Amino acid sequence: MFKNLKPLLCVCLCAAFLLAGCGSGNTEQKETTAPAEATTQPPTTIPSATTVPDMPASPDSAKLDDGKIKLDNMKIKENLNEIESTLDNLLSYHQFLGTVYAKVGTDFEYLNANGVANKGAHINNSVYTRFYTGSVTKLVTAIAVMQLHEQNKLRLDNTLDVYFPDCAYAKNVTVKQLLTMTSGIPNYVDRDGNTAGFKTLKPSLQEKLDGGSSYQSNKAQILEWILSQPLQTEGEPVFYYSDSNFYLLGEIVAQVGGESYEDYVSAHIFQPLFMTKSGFTSDESTARSYSSYGSSGQLLYDGVGYSSLGFVTNVSDLLKLIDGVTSHQIISEKSLREITTDYGSGFGYGVFVNGDRVSCMGSVDAYTSKLSFTADKSQMFIALSNYAYRDPNYIHRLFRNYLLKFRNA
Repeated sequence: MFKNLKPLLCVCLCAAFLLAGCGSGNTEQKETTAPAEATTQPPTTIPSATTVPDMPASPDSAKLDDGKIKLDNMKIKENLNEIESTLDNLLSYHQFLGTVYAKVGTDFEYLNANGVANKGAHINNSVYTRFYTGSVTKLVTAIAVMQLHEQNKLRLDNTLDVYFPDCAYAKNVTVKQLLTMTSGIPNYVDRDGNTAGFKTLKPSLQEKLDGGSSYQSNKAQILEWILSQPLQTEGEPVFYYSDSNFYLLGEIVAQVGGESYEDYVSAHIFQPLFMTKSGFTSDESTARSYSSYGSSGQLLYDGVGYSSLGFVTNVSDLLKLIDGVTSHQIISEKSLREITTDYGSGFGYGVFVNGDRVSCMGSVDAYTSKLSFTADKSQMFIALSNYAYRDPNYIHRLFRNYLLKFRNA
């Protein structure tokens, strides 16, 4: 566990910035699957129940993120040791393995890293460990779309026939409907019929793709499948979560941006923000995935995650992304407002919106993730795990509910 983490985190992040000139984002078009190992989980010491704080009796009646509850920064500053110890115990008790960062107000930052990134090499998870993030990718894609929109290279009300003229439903779906998940396009990912708890490809795609197929072959098969499906919903736009929306947006970014989706994102998002450990390929610093039950690994095949699920990064780079977005370095204030507007069902452009808090939650193979922040950066939370069945969203909720103890009277 880390104590007095604010100085440590500052040192880590400063080092990351200084090293920015020594590396580059992973921009290869071909993806490399992170090796998955079926293994039993390392033993975790669970403290006695008395060390875990009681949560508020009715947490839903007093939410930290609804714009009404304000925390007392002085109370937090006076109780730093208690807060750090309690958050450590919450993670240990609930056996969360991975890397967690939290920031509240101006005086409290928290970092905890546990579990192993690579058991065979005896490498532990840390602030520098890279993880597949799943649907956090959608925020990156939405940023890329809004950049091109700001440059008048695409319109959000353009229908898809501009980009996919042979698609039967192309004239009935707009770019904005892709962003808001109201297109009705079926999901190429099977989120309902999971195998051993893992999301998989739709059965009609599974037989066409395998780990030995090329990036381009897999991507072509998925695009053909998405563009040939009848719409799930028609008529009045209805929210229907489908990863296919953001897969198509990646292709639109590539067409309009004049380079591959990965190269565009690297050049216009990662490089300007010195996100040197972000990309769409795994490397030696990428955590292996661990599960007691094994996995199909289907969503880690080359070209499968792409602009919907393929983003690989670490805590340090995600903090740079938050800072770059909220300080309007890579998109305008107007574009940020559009991304973080609730267009129905609590969803903006690739993100969930709750009051002034924006969140992304992801899972792909054994990896899980959660990214949450407010526009003023007074509240930030990042959790990344390479162990199956870890729930970073639940951990975030536990953290928020505990911190209600320090709200203003």
